[in-house]
Amino acid sequence: MFQAELVGIDTPRYPARLSSIPSPPAQLWVRGTLPPPDAVAIVGTRRPTAFGRKVAQAVVASALEAGLAVVSGLALGVDTVVHESVLARGGHTWAVLGSGVDLPTPISNEKLAEEIVAMGGGLISEVPPPTAASPALLVARDRIQSGLALAVVICQCETSSGAMHTARFALAQGRVLAVAGPKGHDREVNASAGNLALSDPAGCDPALLSATGETAELIRGRRPVADVVIDSPDELTLLWERLFANSRPMPKHRAEGL
Repeated sequence: MFQAELVGIDTPRYPARLSSIPSPPAQLWVRGTLPPPDAVAIVGTRRPTAFGRKVAQAVVASALEAGLAVVSGLALGVDTVVHESVLARGGHTWAVLGSGVDLPTPISNEKLAEEIVAMGGGLISEVPPPTAASPALLVARDRIQSGLALAVVICQCETSSGAMHTARFALAQGRVLAVAGPKGHDREVNASAGNLALSDPAGCDPALLSATGETAELIRGRRPVADVVIDSPDELTLLWERLFANSRPMPKHRAEGL
């Protein structure tokens, strides 16, 4: 029998960073723990190439060395690589679900979900058990991933990927948005089309992020849309320095190659 804690927005346990976003969830169901304030959301496509997997592993390693907690969404592909990479390094990671915390999806990641909790991380959802996942809930959970974090890193994604929703929420919430910059053949594959759109110096069509209203206007004015384009480990170091600039000194660390 699993145990879950219900954390209301008016309680001390509710993450302060999340409470500040537009339309914060009124409550969170939590299995395990909640992430600390200094967290980064690392997300991407369900169908990564070797490039996407390598980026995910490198960003995780660098984030952990910088003292950041890691949030992702337990989906197949990049999210799975992210969670597994954290656990392989003995770290803690948190998965935000588009289902009840008793029904982690996909079912193939049920064991991974249990390992996340057992290792000191947690599963988080705004819907009660036993709610099944749905497309609408999976999009809605993306705002929680970005809302819990100081920054969102897109490792690799198509323009049709759910990671583009997370990017939109990050921008609307004032989070730092970082995107890996593919090179050579990796620029030609569909799995990197979202990266290219978000890192294009000419900007990109807000419709690619399903953005409307004020968020669409914000995106139209950004050249590129991403705050940081990660082309090398140096950009990761600069990203962490930016995040810690107004909070606390950044631990010294060595970013691994992309």
